[in-house]
Amino acid sequence: MRIALSNIENVATQNAMVTVLRRYHRDIKLVILSDPYSQKNGGFFTQFARNLRLRGMGFVNYLCIKMTAMPIMRFVAKVFGKKPLPSIEQVCAEYQILCIKVKDINSKEAVAEVKRQHIDLLSIFYFDQILHEVMIEAPKIGVVNFHPAFLPSCRGLFPILFSYLYNEQKYGLSAHWVTNTEIDAGPLIAQCAIECHEPSSLLQLDRTVCDQFTVFYPQVMALLSDDLNTLSPHSSATESYYSYPNKAHLKELKVRQLPFLRVGDIAKMMLDSSQ
Repeated sequence: MRIALSNIENVATQNAMVTVLRRYHRDIKLVILSDPYSQKNGGFFTQFARNLRLRGMGFVNYLCIKMTAMPIMRFVAKVFGKKPLPSIEQVCAEYQILCIKVKDINSKEAVAEVKRQHIDLLSIFYFDQILHEVMIEAPKIGVVNFHPAFLPSCRGLFPILFSYLYNEQKYGLSAHWVTNTEIDAGPLIAQCAIECHEPSSLLQLDRTVCDQFTVFYPQVMALLSDDLNTLSPHSSATESYYSYPNKAHLKELKVRQLPFLRVGDIAKMMLDSSQ
């Protein structure tokens, strides 16, 4: 099966992405990275100002470290003689996997590349763009989304944060078919539970959940290889959807004394422990 893998590169998913690319590079023929700070999304400074006004400096620091600080941390790791995690583009170059960064996943260019590479299955993990019909129909078999929460609970953005706040701290990964533009709502394929007791920070919790992708991904691929129509039993979880957190959500996080990030966690996350 020829697979395309989509992601928005960030500290929480980097180890999992690098590991999956290294282990399954023979099947992965295309990697599509999202450009989170394109002008279409308002650009970096507009998003910075909006988040600072609506959510405060703590959340802004968390997002900046998570989404933009990897090149700096990679440089610092090298200065101290440590082996940092490579970028996704570096790993793709090592294994001769085509890697493209897109402002719009539904653009003619992106759709044409999926077809040009004869992609059978487009898999999405921690991606920030909504696929439209033109891209959903581009791969021969379909599109599978790996969502870091127990669907149908905590659909939408920041599912790990809202699993901590409003899903009794039940964490997991869900794989489901993407059949339309409805967010995180397609037919379920499989789910897995993830234990994370007393996380040291929200960023560390993000990383713990996302690291399970290295185990869950091959399990789902094996299921699909056996039966492309595979569906899991219907989930009994309560459906919920959350977009960006507001100040009330973040105040509750503070009351529970879970910091956004810790310096020690960041340092560990940038070291190359993938296999």
